Amino acid sequence: MYINPRDLEEFKRIVRKLLSIDLSSYKDNFLRRRLAMRMRAVGARNLKEYINLILSDPTELNRLLDNITINVSQFFRDPHIWVAIYEQVLSPLIKLKRKRNSYTIRIWSAGCARGEEPYSISIMLHELLGAEINRFNIVIYATDIDPKAIAAAKEGRYHVQSVMNVPTSWLKRHFAYDAATGMYSVKPHIKRIVRFMIHDLTRDPPPRSLDIIFCRYVMIYFDKVVQKLVLQKFLHALNSGGYLILGPSEYLLDEFNEYFEPIDIRARIYKKKGLSDR
Repeated sequence: MYINPRDLEEFKRIVRKLLSIDLSSYKDNFLRRRLAMRMRAVGARNLKEYINLILSDPTELNRLLDNITINVSQFFRDPHIWVAIYEQVLSPLIKLKRKRNSYTIRIWSAGCARGEEPYSISIMLHELLGAEINRFNIVIYATDIDPKAIAAAKEGRYHVQSVMNVPTSWLKRHFAYDAATGMYSVKPHIKRIVRFMIHDLTRDPPPRSLDIIFCRYVMIYFDKVVQKLVLQKFLHALNSGGYLILGPSEYLLDEFNEYFEPIDIRARIYKKKGLSDR
């Protein structure tokens, strides 16, 4: 289904006006594919007809936004990568904090969808630290552009498919199961260190003085200009020696190789160099 550039720009303008969400950072081809899916679903013959529909039916605009932001995830998505995160990021970071007698850890889950990733981080930290976690001042900032996703993340209730990768012993320790609904709820001690916020990666300032940034399955939807903008924000937000973790099909742009060293290319783990490293 062909969507001409002028109509696509008009659509972006309407979304920006109605929802205060700027879609200009997304690749046009990606937006065209997502729009075409919804247009076929509702029987719209062209984009102008579909724009008239979303102006008259706000629920369709919300359905489209869900389709664009793709808030589909799992706990410990790509388990082999989480093994690398455990061994090559979290364990070394905790050892360094102990050595320095510095017990503050600040982590950002950028594009957190419905909360599976930041809660996975919290679970892993609880497993690593045990009772010692109370000695640490840990904050996991969890942000997403979609208000509905953030609301669902705060609630913290998940279907069995979402927790398939969680080890059975961890599932018992960190989730409450409701047999009536078949849902798993994240327990309060896991929620305690996670702070959810609505946030636009391309427009809003990032959290600062971070030890780790997770940004997985997000950058693939941005063009290179926006990727560069976002990576610059990450660079300035990370502490020296801080870690950046991207998705399996995402790569660090060449111009940032000066500032990051690869820790595990397969797992897309990078470490910010200190001044003495450059």
